[in-house]
Amino acid sequence: MNPQMDDEGAPESAKSERRRSNRWKAFIPVFVYGYGRGLEPFHEEAYSAVVSETGGLLVMTTRVLPGHSLMITNRATQEERECRVAYVGAKEPDQRTVAVEFIEPAASFWRITKRNESGSNGAMDGKKDNGST
Repeated sequence: MNPQMDDEGAPESAKSERRRSNRWKAFIPVFVYGYGRGLEPFHEEAYSAVVSETGGLLVMTTRVLPGHSLMITNRATQEERECRVAYVGAKEPDQRTVAVEFIEPAASFWRITKRNESGSNGAMDGKKDNGST
């Protein structure tokens, strides 16, 4: 049986090894605005499911398309970043998962702290997601 290949001809199992940054599961409230599928303007309160230094996976109700530009605001810090929709998936009939990539690097946008050597967490520590979900 041959392994599944991605668009670049690499095995799917190698995909998580090519990621530019680590990912963490984290529920972080955000405010999202941009243009929906029919190019109608929208704004909504949403939240992250997985975050990284290069973007995140948001749970949203508005239908957007890959390639669309969005602005997201971290509701805890009021920091705002422009991002691009990389992928849209289904979650529930009235919700979708939206993978976004920051236009400019934003390593501190999510305010995630890493585990220290003693194993204790920072104030907003998320669980590391190694790509198995």
